[in-house]
Amino acid sequence: MEEKGEILYEIKPKFDFLYELMMPTGKKMKSALISVIISIILKVILTLAKDQILAMNNGFFTNVYNVTNIILIIAIAFSILLFIARIVMQVLEYNGMSYKFYNNCMIFENNFLNQTRKTIEYADIKEVEIRRTIMDRIMNYGVIIIYTSAEKSYGSATILYSIKNTQEHYNNIESLIHSGKIISSPIKSENHDAFKEQLNLQNAMAKTEEYNESNALSDVNPLNKRED
Repeated sequence: MEEKGEILYEIKPKFDFLYELMMPTGKKMKSALISVIISIILKVILTLAKDQILAMNNGFFTNVYNVTNIILIIAIAFSILLFIARIVMQVLEYNGMSYKFYNNCMIFENNFLNQTRKTIEYADIKEVEIRRTIMDRIMNYGVIIIYTSAEKSYGSATILYSIKNTQEHYNNIESLIHSGKIISSPIKSENHDAFKEQLNLQNAMAKTEEYNESNALSDVNPLNKRED
């Protein structure tokens, strides 16, 4: 694996149940949830009709009721397990995804099941776009799109889904791409302390380098005095 140097910035998608149900990424979750709801509704209807069916005192209808009841119970259990599995899979996938930013490039990695790795040089990035619906803004989520060609098409873009604190991340990505620095505005998230510590360290290193360079060029450099 090629070494790109120090990681200056990292973004990871954050799972939120309600938000995922509204996003294309939660399509499998929604289909599993719909299966649960339909199975439960059918079971309720069958239960309400139980007395009328058994009152017919007809062996055929009784057998149909019993078989249907068993099938619906199995369907409910299966759909619930499938729904839970979809949630777990989505969480694990997000945990395995990362967008890492270095001095000259960003690297997207997805280590969940099949491994995916994509490197984008800053020089090839044409535009960074942020998209937020009304619901995104309410929940403080959004989508960031990084275009790598002049044409605005998803085929030539890397899309960052389910990004919490989207505006702060967008500002920092823009700053990194154009100036190679992270802006001073901290990200208000669970990574706030780590981000602030990293930012303070970078600022301290920059001041140290500036101080050393200034002393090296100064006439009052202690080393120069010692030579005199």
